[in-house]
Amino acid sequence: MSKSKQWRLAMSALLSSLVLLSSFGANQAQAQSDDNRKPKLVVMIVADQLAYDYLARYRDKFGAGGLRYLIDNGANFTNCRFRQLTSHTACGDTIISTGAYPWATGIIADDWFDRRKGKEVSATADDQATIVGGQGLGASAKAMLGTTIGDQMKLATNGRSRVVTVSIGERPAVFLAGRLADEAYWWDTRSGSFVTSSQYSRSLPSWAQSFNNQRFADKYFGQTWQRLLNETQYSASSRDDYTYEKPLPGDGKQFPHVITGGATGPSEKFYSTFAMTPFANQMVSDFAKEAIDKEGLGQRPDPDLIAINFGAGEGLGEHFGPYSQEVQDLVLRLDQTLANLFQTIDQKVGLDKCLIVLTADHGIAPIPEFLKEKGLDAGRIDPKAFKTLVDSALDAKLGADDWVESFVPPNVYLNLNAIDRQKYRQPDVEAVAAKIARSVPGVGDVYTAVQFFMNQVPSGPLADAVRKNYFWGRSGELVVITKPGWIFSSEQNGTEKGSPYAYDTQVPLIISGFGIKGGSYATTASPADIAPTVAAILGIDQPSLAEGRALSESLGQMFGPPRPRALANQQ
Repeated sequence: MSKSKQWRLAMSALLSSLVLLSSFGANQAQAQSDDNRKPKLVVMIVADQLAYDYLARYRDKFGAGGLRYLIDNGANFTNCRFRQLTSHTACGDTIISTGAYPWATGIIADDWFDRRKGKEVSATADDQATIVGGQGLGASAKAMLGTTIGDQMKLATNGRSRVVTVSIGERPAVFLAGRLADEAYWWDTRSGSFVTSSQYSRSLPSWAQSFNNQRFADKYFGQTWQRLLNETQYSASSRDDYTYEKPLPGDGKQFPHVITGGATGPSEKFYSTFAMTPFANQMVSDFAKEAIDKEGLGQRPDPDLIAINFGAGEGLGEHFGPYSQEVQDLVLRLDQTLANLFQTIDQKVGLDKCLIVLTADHGIAPIPEFLKEKGLDAGRIDPKAFKTLVDSALDAKLGADDWVESFVPPNVYLNLNAIDRQKYRQPDVEAVAAKIARSVPGVGDVYTAVQFFMNQVPSGPLADAVRKNYFWGRSGELVVITKPGWIFSSEQNGTEKGSPYAYDTQVPLIISGFGIKGGSYATTASPADIAPTVAAILGIDQPSLAEGRALSESLGQMFGPPRPRALANQQ
C-alpha cells in the first residue's frame, strides 16, 4: 500500500473518531441540558384547614422567609376552589395528588358505610395492612382508584425517583403518596411515634427510628402554649375565650394553653391534644428535614418528591373556628416553621432547583353561633337526631321497620332489606325520605340515588359538585346538603368541615420555583390542577384519572432553544 493511501486511511479514521467524540460530547451536553430542564425536588406542602383568606388577613404579620416568600415569588392563584361536594381531608388530599374528583377515585369522604361489612369504615382502611413502627391495623390507598403524581414519577423514571410523604394523620400520608411511593409516614397518637404501613415498608429506616427515640412530643407535656405576639396584634381575630369555642382537652378556651390532654403523663390523650398545636407542625417539619437529608432527596439525576402535611389545623380549627386567636397563632407559627424548612432545603438542594406547591386539603366553617351573632342564618343539625327523625317519619308513612341503616354526613344509607321486606320500590322510598329530610331546619337540598342512576340530577349551583362526589357502592341513597352556615354536629360548641361552600372549598394555591412565572392570577383554578401542572413541568404523563388542567399561564421558560444533536454516523 502506498504511503499516500495509508495517510488518507489514517486521516479518515481520525476524522471518524473526532466525529464520534463530538457526537458523544454533544449527547452528554444534551443529557445535562435535559437534566437541568427539570426540578431536582418537588416539595408539596398541604396545610390542613388553611383557609384562603388567612394569607390576606395575617400577611402583615408574616416574616420574609415563609408564606410571604411564596406569595412574593410564586404564582398565587387567588380564585382556587375545590369543585366537589364533600370537603373532607381524604377527598382533598386525593384530588391534590391525582387531579381527579371522588366520582373517579372513589374517595367520597373521610368515612363511609360499607354494606358488606355492615359498619362505617375509614377511607384508608385495609385489613391486609399493618402498622410498621407501631401496633394494630395499618392504612393504605387501597380504596383509591387511579394513580398519583408520585406514582407517575416512579413510572416515568423506572422507579429511580424517590417519593416520600410525611403527615400527622394517616389520610394525607397515604393519599398524597399513592401506591408506588417509597415511604409514607404519619404520626401515631397511640404511640407518639412516626409510623408507616406495610404497604410501603417492612421496617422503619434507622434515621426514622432515631427520630422517634428522641420522643419529640413528650418534651411538651405540661408545657405552655403562649401567643407568639402581643395580644394587641390579634385584632384580625375574635376575642379570646369566645363562648362557643370548644376547649382543648384538659385545658380551657383561653391563652395560655397548658398541653396535657387531661392526662397525667405522655399518653394517647396527651398525644391527641399535642397534634392540634403548632409544635406538632414543627415536629412534622423536623421529621421531613431528616427525610430530605438522610434519603438524599433532590440529590440524584431524576427528580424526587416530598409531600408534607401540616395537620395541626385539622383539630384546632374544629375546636376554635377560623376567626379565633388560636388559629391565627397557628398560622403565624407555621409561617416561621416554613421559613426554617425552606432554609434547610436551600442548603441541601437549592431553592432554585425546587418546585414548591402550597395548598390546603379543605377550609373550615365558621362557628354557627358566631355567624348568628352577626345576623346570618346558621345553626347545627345533630346527625343522630337527624337519623332518628327520618327513620321515625318513614315508620309513620311506610310501616314500622329500620328504614335508615346509617347516616354518615352527607350520605344517608337506606335499609335495602327493609325496602324489599315491605315490598316497596326503592325510588319511591327515596322520594319519601328525601321529602322528610328537606323538612329538617338547616337542610338545603337532598339528592337521591335514582336521580344519579337516571342522570336526572336537578340543575342548580351545586349540581356539578354533587355529581363529582357520587360514587356507586359507596355513596348513600340520599345525599343531604346543609344550608350555608349550617353544620352537621352533635356538639354544642366548635365547628366542622365538609360543605361545598366557599369557606370550606376556597383554599390557597401558590406554586413557586423552577419553571414558574410569579405573579397573582385570578383565573379559575382548583387543587385538581396541581398534579397536571407538576406533570407538565416534569415532562411526564398526568395521573391516570386526572381531570384538572396544567396552569399554563404560570409556566415560565425553563430552558433556552434546543441545540442540534451531532449524528454519530456523520462523515
